[in-house]
Amino acid sequence: MSTLDTLIPANPGRPVRIALIGECMIELSHVAPDRLALGYAGDVFNVAAYLARSAAPGTVDVQFVTLVGDDPHSTRMRESWAAHGVGARHTRAVPGGQAGLYLIRTDADGERTFHYYRSQSAARGLFGPAQPDEVDDVIAGHDVVYLSGITLSIMTGRARERLLGVLDETRRRGGLVAFDGNYRPAGWSSPAAAASAMSAVLSRTDVALPTLTDDRAVFGDASAADAVRRLRTAGVSEVAVKLGDRGCVIAGDGGQEPVPAVPGVSVVDTTAAGDAFNGGYLAARLGGAGRRPAAEAANALAARVIAHRGALLPVEARPAGLYT
Repeated sequence: MSTLDTLIPANPGRPVRIALIGECMIELSHVAPDRLALGYAGDVFNVAAYLARSAAPGTVDVQFVTLVGDDPHSTRMRESWAAHGVGARHTRAVPGGQAGLYLIRTDADGERTFHYYRSQSAARGLFGPAQPDEVDDVIAGHDVVYLSGITLSIMTGRARERLLGVLDETRRRGGLVAFDGNYRPAGWSSPAAAASAMSAVLSRTDVALPTLTDDRAVFGDASAADAVRRLRTAGVSEVAVKLGDRGCVIAGDGGQEPVPAVPGVSVVDTTAAGDAFNGGYLAARLGGAGRRPAAEAANALAARVIAHRGALLPVEARPAGLYT
C-alpha cells in the first residue's frame, strides 16, 4: 500500500505536486439579516487554500483544477486564488460560462445551512467536452490528486468514467489519490447513487478523509471503527475520520487511534471546518509529520476556522507553523 510517507523520500529536493479537482463558487454569507459578505470558496478549493497556507515553505505546489466562466465574477475569483497560494495552471475558462453561487446562513450554535445556485456553473463541465484532453495527462503527472464527493456530484456519469481513468493513470505513475466523501444530498438522486460513485473512487484511493456523519448517511457506518474497517477493506492505506467536536480517528497499517478536538472553542460558524482539517492534515503529512501530529495540527486549524465567519480565514491570518 502506498502512503504519504513515501512521497518525500521519493522526490527529494522539490515540492510535492498536488492537484485538487473541484469547484470554486461565489460565497455570500449573512453578516446581518439584510447584509451579505462576498467571498470565493468551495469545499475542494478551501482544502487547497488551507493546504497551501499551512504547508512549510517550499514543500508543496498546490494547483486547483476546475472550469470557470468568463464573467467578471469568475475572473475576480480566479485572480483571488493567488493570495491563498493556490495555482491555476490547469484551470480553463469556458466562453459564456458563469460562476456558481451559494449562500450561508448560520444558527445560534454556528451550524450552517447552504443554499446553492449552481445549475449554470462552468465547473459542471469538468471532464466533459469543455475540458481539453491534455489536462488529463497533466493531472496524472502530479504526486497527489485530491477530490471530494461534491466533485463527483456535479459531474456527469461519462465524466466520472473519464476521471476514474485519470486516477488510475495517476497511481500507475506512482502518484496517490486522496478523497473526502463530502456528501450533500441535494447533489444526488439518492444515497445509493452517491455510494456507487464514491465506491468507484474509493477503490482507487490511498488517503481517505471522510466525516462520519457523511459516511453514516451514504454507507450506513454506525461508528468511526465501521468506517475505518470499510475503507481499509477497500484498500485505502491511510484514513482520518472526522468526528466534529469529538476530534477524529486516524488509522493505517499500525492500527487506529482517536485524536481529541481542541476543547473550549467558541463556535461562530462551522463552515469549512472539515475542509480546514483536510488541508491542515495534508500540509502536515506532506511536510514530514506523522499521522497523529498531523491530526493534532489539523484539529487546531479547524478550531480556528470555526471561530471565524465564512469558509476561509482572512489572508492576513496565515495559519503558519501548523505543519510542525
